[in-house]
This record gives sequence, structure tokens and C-alpha cells, in this order.
Amino acid sequence: MKVSALQKNRKGGFTLIELMVVIAILAALASIGYGPIIDHMNDGDRQKASSNLKSMYTILQQFRTDHNNYPCDTTAEEIIESNPELGFGSVTGSTSNDYLRQVFYDSQKNKSEKPFFAKLNVAGKSIAQEGDEKRAKGQALQRGENAMGYILRKNPDDPNMKLAVIDTTAPLAICGVYPSATPYAGNELAFDMSSFRGHAFLLSVDGSVKDLEKNLKKDDNNSEKGIYVDKQKNPSSIFPEDDNGNDTAANYIVLTPDL
Repeated sequence: MKVSALQKNRKGGFTLIELMVVIAILAALASIGYGPIIDHMNDGDRQKASSNLKSMYTILQQFRTDHNNYPCDTTAEEIIESNPELGFGSVTGSTSNDYLRQVFYDSQKNKSEKPFFAKLNVAGKSIAQEGDEKRAKGQALQRGENAMGYILRKNPDDPNMKLAVIDTTAPLAICGVYPSATPYAGNELAFDMSSFRGHAFLLSVDGSVKDLEKNLKKDDNNSEKGIYVDKQKNPSSIFPEDDNGNDTAANYIVLTPDL
């Protein structure tokens, strides 16, 4: 019995066209499943970030009880005057690490760097593990040991003086702010769209933590960077309005972590 050319080819395995079709199908299936799989894997990172913001809030509340204010330039002067020998590191500066470091000077109450951790990977920089708990000789909240952005107010009488946020409707800290070499003016704030896949977490002075996922939109020029969009508010802003309904973003400064 004669064997056709097609049957002869079958004995040698798949044809090139068949292999290409199979590869294309597998690639399509992988692309469909990749996003949900990675998003699910990121759930733990998001939960950790939100939980640690709440833990950090407890520390900041204790600090406020002891100093009648959250960390700012005013409390920095008090801390340096009363604890000059501790030397945990700078307590003012251009990053959130600087101001948040003040809590470690507060007697022996706040020893752990763990509440300041969140897993970040953005703009070629990352934080992959919790702080090492070393604080002596300027080692408290060193670069890569804090993932939380911190919010301060401008002093209208002294532009160089930074004040703590006290309005209960205002944000106090952010996990998911896009890194910047200098503090953001409030209305210039940009968000990290990479680390938590479109999520960012906002801690308010009242202790609530809000996921801003539904209000974030990717920057057209940088997919890692996002802006805040609120259809009910013009201009869109995370900051409260004053008594006349005006946005107050220009009154605030957002410090980003030292990554």
C-alpha cells in the first residue's frame, strides 16, 4: 500500500506551521492569565502596606500625645535639644525618612522600623525587606528602610518652616507616592503605579486608610507614574477644601521616601 507524502511528514513530527500555531495559542493564553496571576500575587504586598500604615499611625499618635504635634520642624527643635546624644540621624530634611525618624528619639517607646515597611519597586529603585532595626550612629530609617511618604504644611509666615498636619480631614501619610528628589508641592503630587499595580494607600489624620485605586490614572508619558482623578472635585485633589470651597493643595508638602 502506498503512503502519501502527508503521512510521511507526520512520522517526522509536527510541521513548522503547526508548531507556530501552538506557540501562538500558548502565548495568547499566557498573556490573558499573566495579569490576574500577578495581581493576585500582589495582594499580600498591598495588605501589608495598608496594615503598616495603620501601625505607623499608632506610633505617630503616641508621638503627638507626647509632643502636642506630629513630627515637624517645631518638634525637631525640641527633640534635638532634649536628646542631642542619641544620634539616630537627621530629623529634618527633604525626605519622609528625615521627619519620621523623630519617633525613634522619643524615649524608648518606638524601637521597631517594621511599621515603615512596604514592598516597593519603582523608578529603578526598590525596598524588598523590613528595616534592620539598627538605629545607633545615624542608622535609623536609612535609605531603603522606609516606604511611607509624609505630609507637612507650609508656614505662611516662614516658608522654610514645615508644620505638622492637624486638620482631621487632611491626609497625613501615603504609601505609593512616586519617588522624587525634592518634596512635592501638594498640587504636583504623583503616584507610584508600579509597586501595587495601580493601588496607593492614603492615611488621614483621623486614622482611616483609603485605597486610591479607583481614583488613579496612568501618566501618558510614564506608565509607572499616576495622577489623582476625582470626577466629583475640580481640581482633583487628595487635600481638603477650605471654608470657601477652594482646594488647599498649595498649602501642603509631600515628602517621599529615600529609596
